[in-house]
Amino acid sequence: MSSHLLAMSFDSAASPALTMRAVRDDPDAAGWGFAWYPMDDRAAVVVKDPNATHETAMTRVLRDWDRFRSCCFLAHTHGAAKRVTQQDTHPFQRSYAGRDWVFAHSGELTRPDMRGEALPIARSALEPVGVTDSEHIFCWLLDRIAAVGARSLAEVGGPTLHEWLGEVDRHGRGSLMLSDGVDVVAYAGSHGSYPLHRIRRTPPHATTLLRGRAVVIDAGDPYDVNRTMALVAREPLSDEPGWHALQAGELVIMRRGVFTYTSTHAEDVQPTAPPGASDESLGILWTESGGDTGEHALPPARGGVRPAAEAQALYAVPARTSQPDLDLPLQGRVLRVEHETVYRYDEPVELSSHIVRLHPVHDLFQEVLDYQLEVSPPGVARRAEDVFGNQVLRFKIERPYTELWVRARSRLRVVPPRTLHALKRSTIPLVWMPWQRQMMTPFLLPPELPETQLKALSEYAMSFVERQDYDLVDTLKDINRSIFRDFRYVPGATMLETSPFTVFTRREGVCQDFANLFICLCRLLGVPARYRVGYIRTGADYENQLQSEASHAWCEVYMPRHGWCGFDPTNGVLANLDHVRVAHGRNYRDATPTAGTLFKGGQGERLETRVRVEVETEAPPSEARWRR
Repeated sequence: MSSHLLAMSFDSAASPALTMRAVRDDPDAAGWGFAWYPMDDRAAVVVKDPNATHETAMTRVLRDWDRFRSCCFLAHTHGAAKRVTQQDTHPFQRSYAGRDWVFAHSGELTRPDMRGEALPIARSALEPVGVTDSEHIFCWLLDRIAAVGARSLAEVGGPTLHEWLGEVDRHGRGSLMLSDGVDVVAYAGSHGSYPLHRIRRTPPHATTLLRGRAVVIDAGDPYDVNRTMALVAREPLSDEPGWHALQAGELVIMRRGVFTYTSTHAEDVQPTAPPGASDESLGILWTESGGDTGEHALPPARGGVRPAAEAQALYAVPARTSQPDLDLPLQGRVLRVEHETVYRYDEPVELSSHIVRLHPVHDLFQEVLDYQLEVSPPGVARRAEDVFGNQVLRFKIERPYTELWVRARSRLRVVPPRTLHALKRSTIPLVWMPWQRQMMTPFLLPPELPETQLKALSEYAMSFVERQDYDLVDTLKDINRSIFRDFRYVPGATMLETSPFTVFTRREGVCQDFANLFICLCRLLGVPARYRVGYIRTGADYENQLQSEASHAWCEVYMPRHGWCGFDPTNGVLANLDHVRVAHGRNYRDATPTAGTLFKGGQGERLETRVRVEVETEAPPSEARWRR
């Protein structure tokens, strides 16, 4: 028995080129078949030949056929059927619940003559066409799915499928694959005679050519180089370290380039919400935290400088000693933030003007207890509020200087949301009233990029929507986790002008790049998103410790019936008690902490920034109340 199983799941539609190869140690093997769902249709296309073993004119046509493009592929090559007939050649295809199902199997039942008793099929409409054990198992599975009233694999769920396949395994041996056009299931039999291996490959790919004994996959189509793929095959098809052998009796499920379920523990599996599951309240989502409640020392700051002797306190907020009578109890965390920025010049600056946005937000969930801003050399200052509601300080310096430093000290209390009602399920696309869309227009326009780049980013965004069954919250959480998992945090890899498409293709950047990509994907989906600048207390709980040494950036998304909610793709969490909000806008330029114009002089500029965020206390519940 030398049949080879292969299943592929891409995040967006792809057209891999498959070439079959003769297997020398089994010259009697014959038959092959490919199944896929063109353009994400519910109808599958199955092409198979019971006689051939390797390359034929038909397989060459598939590589040139524009309809050989899908997110799901399932293949069975080098079959070992006792009868060489079309009806007994894998993969098998049946229609049920308004969709096509495809199935491929390697193995046999222990007592084929008793299969009707061991695995009975109650519905005559689901009886096999051929005589193989494999098709009987397929029809029995569909009969069980119909018996519980499910109409898709997602409605059945991984645990139930694993239980059913364990029952099949008790009556024989083998491995199998099953798809309903959305999910792809792979099961490795407990006997170990028919092994399976899996891998998840993310761009940029080291190689697009995967070679196995029985099949060669070329995923180098120019339209597909940025695709993420989850793949299960009989044997590893490359020397990459990401291949994992499925354990005996293990079940895995793939959807849109991600392993969404495994019957064993695996860190690379990203679950999806089951259909019909009750939605989480946004309050629960908001309080997800990347850190604990303990106090941790920050890593040594880089580029610390001493303030000049001559300084001007441009703006200060006195410490608050009393709280108004409000309705929500106070609890959370009191933080101290120190932000110091120093500009040095080889040539003196004789005239300059500057804008500073370093005042933290003061609202229901973040109370500014104390704030001081100092600048040296001093200048003529004017305090204002910009169009986005950010506290802005504008000042002009009309005397020569070779060093300019700006220091902001804040003390504030960060409070988690309390009386939040459960979020009613929202789906994509969102529906806006005309005046709502007009107000949200600045946060709905994607960046000005070539149409081809926006199309590629739009396909990437839709892959999350499809994977999460169009649920708004689950889609946003999926994007947040995926950027954190699939993109590398590489300081210095990008610049302020780096576009979201460049970050998408390179799969690396820093916090501002990940925020820009998140915002771009949201806006392409018609979901309002804005750029948020602030700070993060990394402590010992986040991988990217360098974030604590400068301003941090994340994304805020407008949620219907709730408001703006922060997503931090750099850390894969929602904004929580470790995040200090300062300024927001359409993009970085609207919320940049410090900016200025040098009218004369200022050659050889050097910039140093130091940020320190420390926990003062874990604030206990207080009798004081916040105002609604």
